[in-house]
Order: sequence, then structure tokens, then C-alpha cells
Amino acid sequence: MFKKLIAGALLALTTAVSVPALAAYPDKPVKIIVANPPGGPVDVMLRVLATRLSEVWGQPVVVENRPGGSGIVSTSALVKSAPDGYTLGMVVASAVTIMPFAVQSLPYDPIKDLQPITLVARTPFIFIVANDSPIKTWKDFVEASKKKELTIGSYAIGSAFHLIWEQTARKEGIKALYAPANAAAKTQGDLISGLLDVAFEAPSSAKGMLESGRIRAIAITSPQRFPGLPNTPTLAESGMPGYSAQPWFGLFAPAGTPMPVVNEVQQTVAKVLKEPEMQKRLQSFGMVAVGSTPQELAKTIQEDRQAMEPLVKELGIKLQ
Repeated sequence: MFKKLIAGALLALTTAVSVPALAAYPDKPVKIIVANPPGGPVDVMLRVLATRLSEVWGQPVVVENRPGGSGIVSTSALVKSAPDGYTLGMVVASAVTIMPFAVQSLPYDPIKDLQPITLVARTPFIFIVANDSPIKTWKDFVEASKKKELTIGSYAIGSAFHLIWEQTARKEGIKALYAPANAAAKTQGDLISGLLDVAFEAPSSAKGMLESGRIRAIAITSPQRFPGLPNTPTLAESGMPGYSAQPWFGLFAPAGTPMPVVNEVQQTVAKVLKEPEMQKRLQSFGMVAVGSTPQELAKTIQEDRQAMEPLVKELGIKLQ
């Protein structure tokens, strides 16, 4: 499976050398499909990126929202599109690293049906508590969990939040009752009211409550401190050396898309993501810009699948 991923990614290099450049790409509008609904951080981030790509390419870059099924609906639409480079997809990591093991019959093969282009951004998650909570640090959380059953709130069973919490808990030896909710407002409301001891959120979702002082962040899952929350220590700093976990968003094309086109998109997006203003905008959405090669994205997919498959099976997660 890994060989197939890498082979597809490496083909981008060999084809670029052996095949003459195609006619100027793009010479018509480009569409990018995304699983997130309009108005959320990922949608807004993609629209900022699409606007900049439109300026660089001189062609409209249109965002099409296809929410539903934890990314399955949008990814299915992408793989059914013509492999000509004019339909791309911003795919959430869970659609290719969790869903294949949690859904019995996935309508696409994430290895065979998708061509990796670039890992666009990563988003760290944060552990938060109410401002008046006796839990002041990650170590406090660990110690408190040994004395009584704590509750931690976050998103749906099978989501990236759920799996990363379970992964982190196993590595640290924490036990807490996981309370899923379908909205950040519900989780944070329960946290402030005392129904939850801890919550697990994205920086963008918790930003308002953090700025108001009603909640505090005690740890972040990124390998380095996040510029948007410079006073929040990493898990590595807090007693889990070498550990980090950051879900990602990647740009993909349908399998069979010409490799010169894949290379053009990757190089342009990577260049745009290096622009200081773009990095600043992504940071405001709680994200860290990346801009990887196709090979690096393929490797990330393989590594994440290897980590998620046994965890999904151990937890017995089966989604419809």
C-alpha cells in the first residue's frame, strides 16, 4: 500500500522531466471541493488561499462546499471528477487516515483514487479548562485523573479529536470519560458550567472564550509552541517528550491527473504558503502553513494510517 502511495508521488518527478510542458495551466477556472461548510475556519482559510491562487494564475479559483460524512461526501465527489487538474480537493486527514478503517464500505480507495499534491496546513489541538478550575497544568490533569474519574469533552466518536485524545491518553496513561458533542459551543458551555473537567478543542474554536478569560489552555499538541498561543506549553514540554499530534488538510487531485499539472499546482501553492501574509492569515485561523511535496504528503498519509488503524480497531469504532 505504501509503495503505491510513494510510486504515485514519485511519478510527479519523473514525468516532469520526461514529458514536455503542457499548454499553460490553468487556462480556465479551477474548482476546489472542501468538506467543511461555509464560514468555518477551514472554509475561510481555503477561500483566502483560492483568492491568492486566482491572482497568481490569472484564472478564477472557485470553492465548492460538500459537507457531510466526515469528509466522505466531498472526497467521493473529488475522485469522480475528471482528472484534468481543474477539479481539486482540500481533503481532511481523517477522510484518508481514519474513515477507511471506521466505515465498512467506503465509496473510494484513498490510495488508488487520489493523487497527493501538497499538505497545506496542520492544526494543533489544545486542552482547555474553566478559568476557576483547580487543574492548572497538564501534570495536574494527569495526577487528578489518577484520583477520580474525570470527564473530557470534544467532538464526535471517530473524529480526529476523539482519536488523538485516545492516542494521547494511552501514551500518558490518563483515563477520563469522553463526552462527545456536535458543536464547540456545547462543549465549552458544559466546561464553564462544571459539567466537564477538561475539553479538547482547536485554537480557532476556543479563541473567543480564551480571549474573554473564561477558559485557559493548559497544553497544546504541536511539537513547538503555537505563535497564536505563545504561553501555552506543548505536551512535549509538559512531560511527554517527543510526542505531538497535529491533524492536517491536504490538496489532492483525482488519480490520473497529469503530473506536470500536479507539479504546477504543488509548486504554486507551496510558494504562496511561504508568503508572510499568508502564514499570518493561517495562524489567525489556528493553523500552521506547510506546503509539502507530493512525496512528503504520501509519507504522512502512510504514517498516520499505520497509527490510526490499530487504534480504530481497538476502540471498536464503526461508523455508517
